[in-house]
Amino acid sequence: MIDTADPSSGAPEARPDIDLGPLFAPRSIAIVGASPRSDLTPTILNNLAVMGSATRCHLVNPNYTEAWGRPCYPDLASLPEIPDAVLAAVNPARATKVTQQAADVGARAVLIPGGGVVEGGEAAARMQRDVREIALRHGLAILGPNCMGMVDWTTSAALYIGDVNPWLPRGGVAGIAQSGSVTDAFIHSGTRIGFSRIVGSGAEVVLDVCDYLAHSLDDPETHTVILFVEGFKRPERFLALADRALQLGKPILAVKVGRSAQAQQAAVAHSGSIAGEDRVTDAALAAAGVIRCADLDELLEAAELHAGCRRMGRSVGRGRTGVVTVSTGEASLIADLAEETGLDLPAVPDAARAAILRDLPTMGYIGNPIDPWGAADEAICYPAAFRGFADSGAYDVLAIVHDFPYRSLPGEVGVAQTVTGALIEATTDRPDILPVYISLTSGEPTPEVKVMLDAAGGIPLLRGAREAEVAIARRAWWERRRIDRLASGPARPTWPGLADDRTRYGHDDGGEVAPDAAPDADAERGWRSLSEFDSLALLRAAGVAVVDAERAVDVDAAAAIARRSGERPLVAKLDAEGLDHKSDVGGVRVGLVGSAAVRDAVAGLLDVGRGLGSAVRGVLIEPMADPGIELIVGMTRDPLFGPAVLVGFGGIFAEVLDDAAIRLAPVSHTDALAMLASLRGASLLGGARGRPEIDRDSVARLLVALGRLAWERPAIVAVDLNPVVVSASGALAVDALVVLAGTDGD
Repeated sequence: MIDTADPSSGAPEARPDIDLGPLFAPRSIAIVGASPRSDLTPTILNNLAVMGSATRCHLVNPNYTEAWGRPCYPDLASLPEIPDAVLAAVNPARATKVTQQAADVGARAVLIPGGGVVEGGEAAARMQRDVREIALRHGLAILGPNCMGMVDWTTSAALYIGDVNPWLPRGGVAGIAQSGSVTDAFIHSGTRIGFSRIVGSGAEVVLDVCDYLAHSLDDPETHTVILFVEGFKRPERFLALADRALQLGKPILAVKVGRSAQAQQAAVAHSGSIAGEDRVTDAALAAAGVIRCADLDELLEAAELHAGCRRMGRSVGRGRTGVVTVSTGEASLIADLAEETGLDLPAVPDAARAAILRDLPTMGYIGNPIDPWGAADEAICYPAAFRGFADSGAYDVLAIVHDFPYRSLPGEVGVAQTVTGALIEATTDRPDILPVYISLTSGEPTPEVKVMLDAAGGIPLLRGAREAEVAIARRAWWERRRIDRLASGPARPTWPGLADDRTRYGHDDGGEVAPDAAPDADAERGWRSLSEFDSLALLRAAGVAVVDAERAVDVDAAAAIARRSGERPLVAKLDAEGLDHKSDVGGVRVGLVGSAAVRDAVAGLLDVGRGLGSAVRGVLIEPMADPGIELIVGMTRDPLFGPAVLVGFGGIFAEVLDDAAIRLAPVSHTDALAMLASLRGASLLGGARGRPEIDRDSVARLLVALGRLAWERPAIVAVDLNPVVVSASGALAVDALVVLAGTDGD
């Protein structure tokens, strides 16, 4: 039982725990609203038969005594047993009444399907609130509203309002979708991918993606999870569960669509403009080891590859892939796509080249991909090519690229069987190599080929060249990410504890948003920018390498600072309220040597300030940084995933160049170095055109310090350090802007 406060009385109210068992393994179900005029009831009954389910099904409708050859009861209380789960086959407006009746008789789960629930205006919103309150008071597991339902192959259960695909095999992939149509796409995805369960979560008024994900992670039969997500109710909990999945070795593959209301002031903080909501989402999912897919094609092909790795007990290792094709043109296509997909296609080693030439002396070109067609009979040339690649030790994955023979035309099937057999023979006794079959075109796999692949241990069968390459490259990334996770721990220290917690969404009071996420819209309107002087002081205290700055209120004070600085070149900056980007209004003077030059510059800056009509606090006098490369370093606080840090090539063209790397905060020193290495212009940091190599460690230390500050101070909503000048002697932020929530003290 969970205690919570009753807002009307102030007394604690006991809320029963919500058990997902009756939802996913119901001994009996009741269809309320069953009618001979609707096809929903026969669909449910047929689905139970397709699943070979032992679940007993009762029909409830006061207008009938019999329907579909079964007795029909007037209400739930009249049933011969208490059903574990109730399906509300009624107008969504009546879902509240059905939910209350289910609670009254002691049912433990309710499925509320139907369209139009979300779009139904205030009446629908009220229904969802009422259903939620009833469920929390009685401990009901509510699936939906506005969903297709669920199918569970581990328990042979089906509460699904569409047809269950009788050819979909049982396996270890769990599919969870917030979209009903995508749920159905999983159900009808063909015969390749075996599922443990498929869940359409719908409007998620009581249970959410996190609840179904946690249930699947706890299931020993589930080894991979695929997701279609429109929005996260509990983003930080999702990341924590994804991190747990990474630790367990259970890949999570996700399509994330839609945009959140990005709480950023792009005009104030360039870092927020560069990061953007979608890039922070990428960074968040990557930190937790989630493979993000662009669309359903990518998602399903990735699922087949991961499931195939599991079936065969093999991995893709470093992802080094050798490809054998039946066409030079297709070989060129595979090679061209590799630059886009990141697939590693290592060159053919000399020893492998010599071995292939011994068997195929007429081969004019030997490369990777290789097309041996015509060098000899296919029964000779394809085994020779695969054998040469397999013996070389240069490849972790070997792939045959051959389109599915349309309608099993005999001649084409024969060729497909020959080249597939060569792949199988070359890899059977090599557990360090993963064999893969790739069809460039999508379509139903040829049965004769699939039989061969299944008999060889379940070799992955992928459709589409781009999708296949992306799947292999990202599986290799996931395997590396898991090794790093096991060695270094989670990206955020709070994740393990959160992943252990099985609090249901309905009971997670105030837990829908990460505790360190951005303030709400009202607080956003109270954001304020610190002056550069105060920004530098805050960052310096946190261990961030920033320039020393002195504030002068007039030309005399500025000249005194210049005299103390001797002959060192100085920078003067206008210090005025509301002036966050000084260079835009001519508020910066550089290369000032001596008190006279500083006097003249400061006088001009003060004139600029008076012309702006802003309250002028004075000027900042700073030493000029040594020459170097200009970077932008920043931090933005995403409303879903909390603080993220970024580094990129900066200066006044930071947003134009748009070359930045982003990670969730906090970041490790290793992650910070990896951020630098991932920049498109990373070669510039290594000493291009005779310039010295920069001190990368100093930049990494700056990123680590900024990430730690962002993690420890939730009210810091944005930071810009632009530029950060880096050279062989170190890194120094010469300009700083910190944006705070209005409630935070400096």
